[in-house]
Amino acid sequence: MLKKLKKRAETGVLVIALVVPLALCVFAFLGLAGYFAFRVILPPGLAALVTAACGIVLIAIVLLIARIANARPRSSSRTSRESLDTGEDFENFLREHADPVLSDWVRNHPERAAVTTLVLGIAAGYSDRFRGVLMDMYSRYAESESVRRSRRHRHQR
Repeated sequence: MLKKLKKRAETGVLVIALVVPLALCVFAFLGLAGYFAFRVILPPGLAALVTAACGIVLIAIVLLIARIANARPRSSSRTSRESLDTGEDFENFLREHADPVLSDWVRNHPERAAVTTLVLGIAAGYSDRFRGVLMDMYSRYAESESVRRSRRHRHQR
């Protein structure tokens, strides 16, 4: 499974390495074709200016679409700090508790562990609802763990 993922990544990099220069050539030829088309009806200097203006407008439209596509609702800095603290707490909690439980399984099944981690990470990164479910599970488990520890601590005294 990991070999397939590596192969896909290599293929993706190769495709990008070939497509980007080709796309640049295509756009250069489109610009040249636009210039020649405008030169028939406009003087050469004005045809070059119109072609450049069309290119700038096209770039602006692409940047605008990219900005709209990447726009996310802004949360307050306090909320982001709280989620960062919760994320750090979660990571520390996993280091302390989950590693001993999962280490044998990860050692025995490294490919499954990598794929599982990747899938959970993508799902948590993509879906707010799934991330909320994971954080809720963590909160409940952390509360029960703290209660269990406090009981154990009282019994040891």
